[in-house]
Amino acid sequence: MPAAAQPGTSGASTPLPREPVARRVADLLGESPFDRVLWGIVAVDVSTGEMLLEHNADLRFVPASNVKIPVAAAAMGLLGPVYRWRTTFLSTDPPADRVLQGDLFVVSSGDPTLGAPFFDPPESGVEALRLAVARAGVESVRGALVLDVSGWDSTTVLPTWMVEDLAPAYGATGGAFAIHGGELEIEITAGATVGAPALVGWHPRGLTPFVESAVTTAEPGTEVDLHPGYLPESRRWLVTGSVPLGATRRIRVAQRDPVRLAADVLEQRFRASGPSPAAETRILWDPGVPAVSGCLSSELLSCPELHWLGQLLSPPLEEVVRISLARSHNWTAEQLLRTLGAELRGEGSTAAGIEVVTEWLVNGVGLDSLSFHLRDGSGLSAFNLVSPRALVEILAHTRRLPWGETFRNAMAAPGQDGTLENRLNGLEGRVFAKTGTISHVNGLSGYLVAEDGREVAFSVLTNASNLPAAEVRARIDRIVRELALP
Repeated sequence: MPAAAQPGTSGASTPLPREPVARRVADLLGESPFDRVLWGIVAVDVSTGEMLLEHNADLRFVPASNVKIPVAAAAMGLLGPVYRWRTTFLSTDPPADRVLQGDLFVVSSGDPTLGAPFFDPPESGVEALRLAVARAGVESVRGALVLDVSGWDSTTVLPTWMVEDLAPAYGATGGAFAIHGGELEIEITAGATVGAPALVGWHPRGLTPFVESAVTTAEPGTEVDLHPGYLPESRRWLVTGSVPLGATRRIRVAQRDPVRLAADVLEQRFRASGPSPAAETRILWDPGVPAVSGCLSSELLSCPELHWLGQLLSPPLEEVVRISLARSHNWTAEQLLRTLGAELRGEGSTAAGIEVVTEWLVNGVGLDSLSFHLRDGSGLSAFNLVSPRALVEILAHTRRLPWGETFRNAMAAPGQDGTLENRLNGLEGRVFAKTGTISHVNGLSGYLVAEDGREVAFSVLTNASNLPAAEVRARIDRIVRELALP
């Protein structure tokens, strides 16, 4: 009988058993400087409901963009994956000899797809609207272009957002009629000589100057120094600073007046290519005001006095949800939230949308109402709160629904276009998750296929890190890798 192998000999040895995942993760959390970060972690086997890991599971955390998970899930659950937004064109009379004698009414429902990535080039989204009218046989409008946006509120600044978040493109908010993802791209080109004023252009662009420039041309080789600022009195962006001779720079900012800008671009497109309205464009902001004989704003779709001309339908909701989740597009998430309010409360507002999502989470998913608190749809607000257990319960619940796989696949994944494209390499096809980042907040919640084939719903949330976001993300990724092991 052969002797057992001894330490230091060449005989085969039995590998030591791997420590439980809870111990391995505890070691990662205990290392400095991560031991002073507030961590919340939950991981559950989706099929059996077995709790695999929990740490501060019921504490409420500021979730950053992880708040997009309940908003998108509620939209899928209540509106359905194939829901489409509608932009409808109406008139008092049908066209005669391709001419409308009265006004052309546009009733919009918050379509978030009128721009990239759904249209390429992005301005073709507005062109699609013009073509919808042209197909109805309209070449000329004797009246005005009238946009009814009264079903939504006109708030473009959410009260719990930081002031510094209002200028960048990620701080864009929308409305019942908005285009180009709520973003304005400003192009600054140096003048012909040093000291000359720089030239300014912007996109999307209509008839009204939404941008002013006080930028000068600097010596070649100097640093670009551009400062965009919004002027609420004139509803314009003012760019100051300097750009070196021979240089062109582009900056992206939020459309702080999105409905007026979209209306202006649509009017410009109509005037350039027809049907050209004869009168100035009007916007119906308030619900319940006379709009046409016998009919009020916000009720035009059911107005018997109006003639239906045509309609533009958006791509289905499931495609929009992917932009919100995989790309973490804040503007799209806010449009989703307000669409829920418009469709299910009759009011396209953030408050109404939050009411709808809250009711679905409590009555549909079964969450404890104290496990979350919502203040926006994108996660920019530091007033949002949610526990990691609540997020995992949402994830596990949606995975069991008919559209659960569609929802999972709408999230970011390693190696694919989205916020995880350059993270968690080696786990391609096995991780589908939502990232989250604001100041001192990082998170990752979603689904993981472990090495043993089990599908895991997980949430890792961090608050109060006072560390560079890249360091915290790297530690979160190590925790996910541990969850992937047996």
